[in-house]
Amino acid sequence: MGLGNSRAMTRLVLGIAAVTLSYAQSSEDPVDVLEQMRDKLIARLPRGPRYSCVATIDRSYFSRKSPPLNPLSCERIYLDRKAGRNKLQLDKTDRLRLRVVVTGGQELYSWTGPSNFSRDVDEVLEPGPAGTGEFGTHLADIFTNPAVQLRLLSQNENKLEYGFRVPIEASSYVVWGGTEWRKTGYAGSMIINPASLELKRLTLETGQLGPETSMCEATGALDFPSVGAGMLLPSRSESYFVLSDTTEAERVTTFSDCQESPEKASESPPELPAPVRKDVRIELAFTTGIDTRTAAAGDVVTAKLAGLTPGIPSGATFTGRIMRMEHHLDKQGIPRSGGGVDLSGQRFFLIWIVFDRMEVKGVVSSFQAEYSCSTCISIKGKKWEHAFVFPTEAPNFVVPAGFTSKWVTRDGPSSK
Repeated sequence: MGLGNSRAMTRLVLGIAAVTLSYAQSSEDPVDVLEQMRDKLIARLPRGPRYSCVATIDRSYFSRKSPPLNPLSCERIYLDRKAGRNKLQLDKTDRLRLRVVVTGGQELYSWTGPSNFSRDVDEVLEPGPAGTGEFGTHLADIFTNPAVQLRLLSQNENKLEYGFRVPIEASSYVVWGGTEWRKTGYAGSMIINPASLELKRLTLETGQLGPETSMCEATGALDFPSVGAGMLLPSRSESYFVLSDTTEAERVTTFSDCQESPEKASESPPELPAPVRKDVRIELAFTTGIDTRTAAAGDVVTAKLAGLTPGIPSGATFTGRIMRMEHHLDKQGIPRSGGGVDLSGQRFFLIWIVFDRMEVKGVVSSFQAEYSCSTCISIKGKKWEHAFVFPTEAPNFVVPAGFTSKWVTRDGPSSK
């Protein structure tokens, strides 16, 4: 669709809406301002075949202090929220760091740094709400599709506010539906500075989402100016999710290291089959510390042998990634399976790490191992046999460099 057609459509829709605004008329026609801003904005959207940023995503999870005894409909959840009957408590936070790539008008998540990792990136996204559109595709939806309706909401000398509605057929906004990404329509508003023609803030909300998403609705706000040199990318994005089980979640995303990316990432040297037999017990020492104030799921972790192990060269190094970086705050009981120390009523950090590569004198081999805990834990019925758990009342925790742990080699991807 050409911009001329889009301009005519915008003028028609806004022209009708603007007639109803008989107050605070500015010297600038709001339709003209929107057209000028749109042209400026479209010129600044990421245009390369692939453009990417590193997204650091902090998520917070809330539950009702008095959970309902029976399942509630989304309509009832909305009524309870409106009436203030959903008193919430913070149960857990987590953090993840991934690269967001825009290609073909779609946003895709990938690993930061080395791309050759045995796990699917969706495993990091899975525990909490995830969606796309924070990276500029919402703006393309709004300004390049004639099916999108726009209207003037308010105006004064400092700002113009426009409302919009993006139907599902014109939307590139997707949410995670349990097994796949699912498209959804949305509506919202944008605030523009009429003097500079700069977009300041974009807000949006979905309609009621399908049951496969486990969510009732999602709302969001993107703050500008951009973080990319010359490109219009948000500096910060906030999203809020109301889930069908009456819990709620918040996601705050910040962007860094924005760049044009090649069509295909440079290929890594081929890895040799695992040279280590199954069920070998080894002890690893982290070569760098893990600080929960900054570390995130998706980050690379390295380790070395802490002692001599038959069949493994003493100079071997190991590379993997953090798959979970969680802070549990609800003080629910977490009995250890098979007995062990009772940690009920304590706050704790949970860090799940997967190692999948071993390097010896520059030769990289596949490597799979599971963390061997003496008394593994179960949290709300979910076993975490291969995760580190650090009980502490402190708001942060540091796993120091040199921290040692015992592992058992496997011949395939380890599982939680």
